[in-house]
Amino acid sequence: MSEKIFTIKDEKTHTDYKLTISYNSFTIEFILQNATYFKEKYESGNLSLPAFHQKNKIFKQFDSTLKVAEVIRNKMEKKQYSLQNGVLTLKFRNEYDELINIPFELKPSKGSTTNQSETQKGDTYKKRIEDLNQKAKDSKLSPGSSSSYKPPVHAPQPQKPPQNPPKPKPAPAPVQKPQNPPPTKPSNDNFFYKPSEKPQVELVGSYVPPSMNTKGTIFQRIDQCKKLKKDMKKTCDDIYNRLVAVKKKIDNFVDKAFANNPSADDKKKALNLITEVLFLRQGFKDLDDYAQIFKNEVKEKNITFNAAEKEKFEDDMIELGKAFPYALTPFHQKIDHLFVQVQHNFFKEKNLRFYKDKEIAEVLKLKDKLFNKL
Repeated sequence: MSEKIFTIKDEKTHTDYKLTISYNSFTIEFILQNATYFKEKYESGNLSLPAFHQKNKIFKQFDSTLKVAEVIRNKMEKKQYSLQNGVLTLKFRNEYDELINIPFELKPSKGSTTNQSETQKGDTYKKRIEDLNQKAKDSKLSPGSSSSYKPPVHAPQPQKPPQNPPKPKPAPAPVQKPQNPPPTKPSNDNFFYKPSEKPQVELVGSYVPPSMNTKGTIFQRIDQCKKLKKDMKKTCDDIYNRLVAVKKKIDNFVDKAFANNPSADDKKKALNLITEVLFLRQGFKDLDDYAQIFKNEVKEKNITFNAAEKEKFEDDMIELGKAFPYALTPFHQKIDHLFVQVQHNFFKEKNLRFYKDKEIAEVLKLKDKLFNKL
């Protein structure tokens, strides 16, 4: 067996690992071992050439495991990979220059134990959660608790009766209303961006991703994300089902409407549909960034907390910063591929040629932001 050894870092735990790629003419195996705690070890098992062909069509162009091993070695040397919680992901580009992530799940080997420091971190986190729950119970028993964040209510001071009663004021003259009231500025809550002028596309009642949600206080929005984080399978299901539904609408409408000359209503409907996809894509990207969303908001808006609020915020960030569930990685990959497929099928020259530059500019800007920086 030939071997190639690399030192890599887990992007979630920042732990250093030694990755050994063992290969011969028949199989390839990944072995991941903690660089300092040697009992923590993960293995992929022997992967044959048919296993790589089934993994992704990118590998079907290679007729031997030696060629596959050479490609993997080049990916590792060029830093075109990521490691998160035992999942080694290799990054490729397809014929459309779209990023394709191919994950390899490495399972704990026999006799392997977890890093003691990681266990201690888990115990510390569990203890903080228990302490937080106890404080919540105590706050219900103590009416003076500051955890409710209610401002103090000052009792009104009694006023001395005036010595000379005031004279009644004359009734104010009626205010004449203007015949044509000045136009009010439309709310930006239903727009996917906040421009200086009214955008070409207005989405009413659409899905709003957490990073674009501006309704409610910061703690109300944090609580909403905590619910999403608590049941990540349900959150992913919701995004996936919404994406499938809007894809069906696009497939049934766009090709037919754009076969000749689409009307203004057809073009607006098509933009609304693809923008809904981009909204969902942003929500999908937010899955790993819930904690960072609010940390950035506090920094950008220079938000200050009192002692109780600060403690609650820090505990919430610990909860929102938990890693994406390992078991949902295949489903995550499936959703990602579907997003790439939908956006690629819509943003074609035969469709875009019907729009003026200003009509499509903001939609293209949002698309490039989401899909060119995966």
